[in-house]
Amino acid sequence: MFVIDQDQARKFWTGWVRREIGGSAMIQEAAVSAAVNELLLGHDNQAAADAARTTAQQLGGAIPPVGAILPASTPAATPTVEIKTPAPLNADKPLFRRPWPYVAGLAGIAVAAIIVILATRSVHNFGCLVSQTTLGRHTTALHNAFVDVYNRDFKVIDACQSVDCEKAPKLEIAGSLKTYNDGLNAICWPDKYKAHATALMQANTAMADAFTTWATATTPAEDQSLQTAAKDRDNKQGVADDILSIDLGVPLPTDAPS
Repeated sequence: MFVIDQDQARKFWTGWVRREIGGSAMIQEAAVSAAVNELLLGHDNQAAADAARTTAQQLGGAIPPVGAILPASTPAATPTVEIKTPAPLNADKPLFRRPWPYVAGLAGIAVAAIIVILATRSVHNFGCLVSQTTLGRHTTALHNAFVDVYNRDFKVIDACQSVDCEKAPKLEIAGSLKTYNDGLNAICWPDKYKAHATALMQANTAMADAFTTWATATTPAEDQSLQTAAKDRDNKQGVADDILSIDLGVPLPTDAPS
């Protein structure tokens, strides 16, 4: 089965959206997320291009004419239909997350962090000998990579005026939680940290499931109902995150989120 490289796909579609759709940075981010999500669902480039255009249109972006050039091997675009959007949907979204301050500038490097973590795993015969400092550094990298995706996608969700527009960023947040767990699972956890690390992975899975379900909403009323469960799991994941941070000696952020 073919698996796409999300980083490469995002770079490719970022360039395409910039050239063919334009609009503000927020609109472009939303359009790119919509395109990448279509590819993750197994759809082709045409579906990705259509999703990017529709998302940009819903957010008030400039939609290119039908004859605009699509990515290689993609058929010509179908005409876009004007969409009348309702008032903004969700008035009570979760607050933006803050990165752990243990190591600066680590957002967006989950893949590199996972590779480093794999290299630090101890030989089974000797148990888990990874130091607290190393664990703190690697876990901070994974946490901050997730926060980067979470904050970026919630900016898109907050700007959306339809449940369809919100689907792609919700699913991307769910995917980033699975990536977070991949990194945590790659670590050989000493016994004194194992219980709280396991609790965080379980909280990540529960939140990912809740956001995936939230993304299935088709009406504002359904969206509000599913959001309640998603927010509850979001809060519980934040608590589990904080507990492991304290275990590893990583200082929690003290400034209020902007």
